[in-house]
Amino acid sequence: MGCSLFFGRAEVAFAEQPVLPNKEQPSIQVMVQASTWKTRGRLLYDREGSILKKLSLAGFQVVHDPKKPHQYQLVVQYEEERGAPYGVALWGTTIHARFLLRGVGVAEPINWEIRETSTNTVSGPAPYLDALLKFETHPHYFFLGTMLKRMAKGVGAQPDALMEAVREFVLVVYPTINEAVTEDGVRVQNHFMDNSQRVYQEVALQRALDELVHQKIPDDMLAPIAERLLDSTDPHSRVRAVQILGRLPNPDFQERVKKNGN
Repeated sequence: MGCSLFFGRAEVAFAEQPVLPNKEQPSIQVMVQASTWKTRGRLLYDREGSILKKLSLAGFQVVHDPKKPHQYQLVVQYEEERGAPYGVALWGTTIHARFLLRGVGVAEPINWEIRETSTNTVSGPAPYLDALLKFETHPHYFFLGTMLKRMAKGVGAQPDALMEAVREFVLVVYPTINEAVTEDGVRVQNHFMDNSQRVYQEVALQRALDELVHQKIPDDMLAPIAERLLDSTDPHSRVRAVQILGRLPNPDFQERVKKNGN
């Protein structure tokens, strides 16, 4: 019910704003409601700041004033809920986030949810940090900015938007020699990469490929992504790539898979 009321209020606020024509840098208003079960009621992570950074890096002009005209609106309800007990007066954390996008060119509001639960392990991170790590590397959050950019251009289905976002990302992270350096000598990824993306990118890419396979995206459509991942320094990413390319009857892919195996 709380989510419905929150989204309902956002819809009224959005309806009152004039619609701007499309332009090179689309404008977006972001409304974030965040809460935690922690005793002091304060989040240990700047969730709104993280979302705004993702949108800015994707090319959106973020509108902070709710009265200022904008083309799109993203509504986010982020909740950290108390999870299962793992010690005396100690509990895990479950993160539940709901997203809603509406705006110019989006025929129907697009909404989705992310739910991640911490795991208490001896060798792994503390439960709360484990939940945060899972949330940060969830494909629908890690690639949030680029996904929204694709949705704003008419790619409404989430699997398609995610696939295009991942494809664009690997072109930047694993460029060919010609793509790696621009005429001014600056590496391509320096234009819209930040430290948080570099830290989580391999896990996020692995999870994204798993999600796309789960969504039954054909291997031949995933091949351009998998081929780039053969250059990853992370062995798990290379394994994901080999699994996809190895199923395709393409001599060039088979040769690259064979060389990678050696």
